[in-house]
Amino acid sequence: MVRVPIARPTLKTAYRVLAKNRQVAADWEEMLATRRSPCTVCWDHLSSTPTQPVGKRYEPLKGSLAFCEFEGQTLRQWQWEIDRGARIKVAVGKDFVVVMRVALGHPKENE
Repeated sequence: MVRVPIARPTLKTAYRVLAKNRQVAADWEEMLATRRSPCTVCWDHLSSTPTQPVGKRYEPLKGSLAFCEFEGQTLRQWQWEIDRGARIKVAVGKDFVVVMRVALGHPKENE
């Protein structure tokens, strides 16, 4: 009997996932180096259903952090808790999600 591996199917993404700038892209790569599995779960959710909360793991931000400006648009901001320390803040547009910030430790602005 021969065992043949089956490749993981890729999702048909409804939302493009973008980085706000090169620094955010570099921070994302750094986070991937140590937290690949939770980052993959996060990316899969962001690319398909970014406006659906995931318990306390992924929620819209409140107060002064609820909205942000990106390329002339006011977008709703959400935050994904990768683990007890790491967070990803995103802004959700019509057909795209922008990773606004990657925090490898708990962001001070959320306290």
